[in-house]
Amino acid sequence: MHLFFAKLHSSWLITLLMGLCILIWSLGQLHRESAVVALPPIIDPTTECQTTSKNNIRSFSIYSGGEHNSRLLNEIVCSDPVINKQFGSVSSFWGVSDANTISMLGNGKADLALVKENIMSALKAEHTHGYKRVAYYPNYQSFFIALSERPQLTKEYLLDKTIGLVVYPTSRSGHIVPKQLMTRLGLSLAKMDIVYASSHGELRELLIEGKVDIISSYWKEEDEQNFSKNYTVSIADSVSGTSWYLKLAKQNDDLFCAARRFLSEFADRQTSTYYKNIKLVEAPQCPSTTGAPVVQGVER
Repeated sequence: MHLFFAKLHSSWLITLLMGLCILIWSLGQLHRESAVVALPPIIDPTTECQTTSKNNIRSFSIYSGGEHNSRLLNEIVCSDPVINKQFGSVSSFWGVSDANTISMLGNGKADLALVKENIMSALKAEHTHGYKRVAYYPNYQSFFIALSERPQLTKEYLLDKTIGLVVYPTSRSGHIVPKQLMTRLGLSLAKMDIVYASSHGELRELLIEGKVDIISSYWKEEDEQNFSKNYTVSIADSVSGTSWYLKLAKQNDDLFCAARRFLSEFADRQTSTYYKNIKLVEAPQCPSTTGAPVVQGVER
């Protein structure tokens, strides 16, 4: 008799467990998505053009900042004869961020990139993927710029100010240098009133509109039209400029010379003094490029 009840009890437990498993599985099916939703890629091409080599599947990828400049350079590169021989399309990306820079350069996805030298060195992309410096912009100063008074580099002065910075953490004058200064002065960044802009141009608009008291940026000649140099204060004597790097896994002299040529044209069509002042790295194998000066060797 005892054996009968023991078997009955054991059978009841097994039935209960099986019932619970079926219930859990059914609930899971109710909450399961009908289709897998693909995550969007980190970087999307901002603009793309087709070359005359219609059957060529290779795409020339450019990574730089700013929508206007990206579109302008894409247009110039797409009309270059060497690019038209070697590539079927040209894609430009302007979503500059640390994650995107690592993805584009650390993995060798970009053929041409505008990036800081220290970032390129940290990624070891020159050695790993054959990136070569083609051109660069000179060093510059970083300033706090105000509209109607000269900013002071003191904790007490900055504490109650609304400060405009560039959102990209790779920007030296618009992000890194001012944050380093505020930290040195003992200011808590979390407690500061900081407004972020997507570009240096947008920073200037925020200052003109009175949405910020101070911006951190570089000074350019065109700024004299809207601001006074008397209401600026230098917060860094020298900030390293960015450089253009070209991926050259092979000895592709035609492509290297083409890059010098279209970057020179890109500089000629700029309205910004900073981007007009491009320096080309010396290249004896290339014919002289009009416009941009040729630098003997590579300055640091």
